[in-house]
Amino acid sequence: MTNERSGQDVMNSVFGELRAAIDKFPEWPTDPLHALAVLGEEYGELTKDVLQMTYEPGKATAEDVRKEAIQTAAMALRFVSSLDEYIYKAGEQHRQAEWQAQRDAYHAAGGLHPCYD
Repeated sequence: MTNERSGQDVMNSVFGELRAAIDKFPEWPTDPLHALAVLGEEYGELTKDVLQMTYEPGKATAEDVRKEAIQTAAMALRFVSSLDEYIYKAGEQHRQAEWQAQRDAYHAAGGLHPCYD
């Protein structure tokens, strides 16, 4: 098999994964940070499999690495294809010192956390 053929097979796999991802999740975030998080999740899975192949033989296979690399490439293409659609807008923020004071007051009143109570 020549490198050109091998490259074509890889691209076919990436585009197939891209089509499957778009079919499964037709919508894509307009917020670039959320879109990047999707790409980052795939990259994280690829990292995990490469680390396991390297340091924990038997926990991941070369096919696992290939699958995650293809999924990462597909999400990178999806990210790039939406560059003109992203809305770069800062999200809401808070001061952590104020948050800490609010949390301490909530705990002092007997609460665990507003999300869990």
